Amino acid sequence: MKPERISIVSDDYINNLFSGSNFGEATNNCVKRKRKQIAKTLRDQVEGFWSGHTAYHIAVDGGFLVNAGKGVPKRLTPLGRAYLETYTES
Repeated sequence: MKPERISIVSDDYINNLFSGSNFGEATNNCVKRKRKQIAKTLRDQVEGFWSGHTAYHIAVDGGFLVNAGKGVPKRLTPLGRAYLETYTES
């Protein structure tokens, strides 16, 4: 029996964050892929990599990432840390 996936944000919340964006049909129509995109964006940002304008602003607007200027190390919010701690690709 697989353990139940714990999520700290609802599917509706995730879908609303991506409203009006276009990450391709596969991601646009799948909340699991949207969740994966957020996790990737958060990891990339704290490791110093750029993730793209739209992905960055989804992370910031969603409350996962503290907005910071170019060249400034990026920090996760408490929500962002909790999201990565509970995120699984199941």
